[in-house]
Amino acid sequence: MSNARITIRDVAAAVGLSPTTVSHALNGKGRVDPATRERVAETAQQLGYRPDRTARRLRSGRSGAIALLLPFVEPDIARDEMLALDYYMHLAGSAARAAFVRGHPVLLTPPLRDVDDLHDLGVDGGVVCDPGHDDARVGLFDGLGLPVVTVERDPGRPDHPWVVRCDNEGNTRGLLDELASAGARRIALLASTGGWAWADETAHAYRDWCADHGREPLVEQASMRAQERSAYEAAGRVLDRDRPDAIVAQAERYTPGVLRAARERDLRVPADLRVAAAVDSPQARDADPPVTAIDLQPDLQGAAAVEMLIELLAGGEPAGPQITPAVLRVRASTRAAT
Repeated sequence: MSNARITIRDVAAAVGLSPTTVSHALNGKGRVDPATRERVAETAQQLGYRPDRTARRLRSGRSGAIALLLPFVEPDIARDEMLALDYYMHLAGSAARAAFVRGHPVLLTPPLRDVDDLHDLGVDGGVVCDPGHDDARVGLFDGLGLPVVTVERDPGRPDHPWVVRCDNEGNTRGLLDELASAGARRIALLASTGGWAWADETAHAYRDWCADHGREPLVEQASMRAQERSAYEAAGRVLDRDRPDAIVAQAERYTPGVLRAARERDLRVPADLRVAAAVDSPQARDADPPVTAIDLQPDLQGAAAVEMLIELLAGGEPAGPQITPAVLRVRASTRAAT
């Protein structure tokens, strides 16, 4: 068996294209048809092609590495608690796959304190997930003149175009419409305290929907720390005070806490209380009964953010902001009583 390194020319010969076209397809440069780009990537993988990163870095002065930054909302939330969330695991996995197929390594970063920390990583750009208001991490990339894409908006940078986001307002209204069609009249929102754009947009859409439909808004705050316990306590407060007939749990791990609070009050789901989640998760899918939820499709978000960043790195001007589709997964927890 030959140990010769597979080259761009070998891939070009296999797909019947010029080495220049193959190089552009693999490196995100030039105008290459998406189907052709995918065919080249698959062939390169089958042949075992690996880009010569050392040569590339010497020629361009760039490493090709992409930084992926997960959110930090409250100082006492452990980093692994955020990484363990189903949404971020799927987003990070899809971002890595999309980057690897284009020859870019992905670095999941430690907390970054200043520009020097980011500079020492030697990355060419970054993807920042769920930035806070005027997020300092976005500012670090700006300070080094590096391109940065955010997953969801930075509320303090309304003009930043390189954003991949969901239609949080439309998704929320669709979920509320589903609850109303199932017979819910008093719908409460268990809102997170994270200060993220998606959470604020969900809460604003909820209040606007209530105003449009002549409903009283019932909002109770829950923390992003110890999510299940916090949601259990918050759901108990709103159930004892306002007795809603439906609760929308905003964060991923709120669902078990809401169901526990309902059980302790002998409330049957969905006969007495309908429960829904603004973010789908294993906790929603595997609950008893399974909980209706908005599937944000983080796989699509992670891949789209990396594709946008790679286009920026190649000198392109990708269209932005980009809105990725979500799917409402209607399950037993909200179905109308028969």
